[in-house]
Amino acid sequence: MNQQLNTAPDCPKHLLSQFLGGTLALLALASPLKAIVKPFDDNSELFVTGTASAAANDNIFLSHTGQKSSVIFDLVPGVSFESGNDTSVTQTKIDLSEDFQEYTSGSLSNQLANASLTSRYDDDKAKLNFDANFHQYDQAQVGIQNVGFLVKRDESHVDGTGEVSFTEKTSGGIGAIFDDTVYKRSGFTNYQYFEVPVNYYYKFEPKLDGSAGFRYRDNTLGAGGINSHDYYYNVGARGEFTPSLTGEIDVGYQAHDLAHGGNQGGLGLDSRFTYAYSPKTSVIVSVNDDFGYSALGGGGYKQPNASLGVNTKLDEQWSANAQLSYAQYQYVTTPQRDDFYSAQVGVSYVYNTNISFRGAYNYAQDSSNITADSFKNNIFTVSAIFRY
Repeated sequence: MNQQLNTAPDCPKHLLSQFLGGTLALLALASPLKAIVKPFDDNSELFVTGTASAAANDNIFLSHTGQKSSVIFDLVPGVSFESGNDTSVTQTKIDLSEDFQEYTSGSLSNQLANASLTSRYDDDKAKLNFDANFHQYDQAQVGIQNVGFLVKRDESHVDGTGEVSFTEKTSGGIGAIFDDTVYKRSGFTNYQYFEVPVNYYYKFEPKLDGSAGFRYRDNTLGAGGINSHDYYYNVGARGEFTPSLTGEIDVGYQAHDLAHGGNQGGLGLDSRFTYAYSPKTSVIVSVNDDFGYSALGGGGYKQPNASLGVNTKLDEQWSANAQLSYAQYQYVTTPQRDDFYSAQVGVSYVYNTNISFRGAYNYAQDSSNITADSFKNNIFTVSAIFRY
């Protein structure tokens, strides 16, 4: 099933001409489009966006042996409509883009669509959030490694959440979340879930809330998968724990019930904290434990994971970041266990308000008790981003 790899030295040149043509057309339309949108709302703007990147990837199929390398060029023209600002009661953002992707090795070129909508309403008494996005991917991933080809999939996500204050110290929130993953190649298991979280909050301090919550999730899988229901009972806290430490955490009991019998139960955890080490440097820590599903079907996996990141602003134009992550994939209906490690470092340079540049290095390693599923991967990326 491996795809034939051939050298394609003219890919970057061909792609560059496509991108430049599309970008020039978008820039030509930018001012007329802004003129149309601006009178509609003085607090709204339309931007033309674009990203051009080159990534040297030494293991594009995430293989255990016989790794295939390639330089991958991505050119992503798009538009962004933004309404509202940090002080507005209502904020809305719509992003549309098309990713023209070319590999210097093999007939792996693709064109991938991306769209997202975010909307917020906050009048201090009621908070409403709505998000919707659609993304196309064509790449290997943990759970689909070592198959010798890229795996294209469409991912759709919609969620709406609301929170209302009952008294000066109490509030309640509820949401509805839908997520759908569809694989475009046969032999993989599609997956969708519908989730309802319910939470109650009590204000212990002006900037710190305690919480009690429940989450129900219905998981529906395609061929080869086992449907299930998840139940999560939790308590937690959110807000400002110290003047320098903000974030949220909930912890509790999580049950995973399979449709054809059998269940798992244990710790559930969702947390994310930001520590302001200095005015220019912040440290971000997250620790989580939840269930997920594999594209190869079965009853899914439990996935405890943690990450530690640092962001620092070096001066007005330069910034840097680094992150270490760990995740374990504990498969429910098979004996497979994977330990996945990743590290990333990057640097960014802001040329002006319209143009910025970024360089990054990513390392990933999967250590599996199924030897053939273990892999290592190195990726070096440089990119240019514009927003006009």
